[in-house]
Amino acid sequence: MAIEYPINLETDRFTVYDTNTNQPIVDGNGKPKANVKWASVDVTQMIPNLATNIKWLIEVKETAPSYDSSTQRLEKTKIYDVEAETVTDGYSVINLTQEEIDALVPPHYETTSLSQAIKLAVGEADQNAFSRMNVLIDLSGMAGTDEIGIKDIYGVTHTITVDEFKTEMVGYGQYCYSLFLSA
Repeated sequence: MAIEYPINLETDRFTVYDTNTNQPIVDGNGKPKANVKWASVDVTQMIPNLATNIKWLIEVKETAPSYDSSTQRLEKTKIYDVEAETVTDGYSVINLTQEEIDALVPPHYETTSLSQAIKLAVGEADQNAFSRMNVLIDLSGMAGTDEIGIKDIYGVTHTITVDEFKTEMVGYGQYCYSLFLSA
């Protein structure tokens, strides 16, 4: 995508680039000449009488791609394309190492008696929510085969039966109590 004329003074922004150094020109304070407005009254053509190594590149901003924040991260990229007269602010999706993934996982209790391992949050508010949920299930007289939804540490809802929930709450309660004793 080359620069299109006439320049739109309201929306178009540019980086002033030096092909001798292969980087943006810096001003007197050492700040790169990026995100600047068009520097000429004439918006119908390239600025005349520029040194051959000075290029005006129109800034293009890519939309961030979707990614799984539990296993990936976004890294910003900047691609200078003198031939296309563009500088593109984009993104790369980077896969996290196992160590980085482990560091993202908040404290939790992982269910053991279910067909699926569900990571349950162990914060005080989470413990209170599970206790209230247990009381409501008891008061409502729900059957053991009735299904309920519980959210894991990532906010994903998992459907389990009342009997599975009650079995897991014993282990969950013991785990949370051990955290209380160790504090």
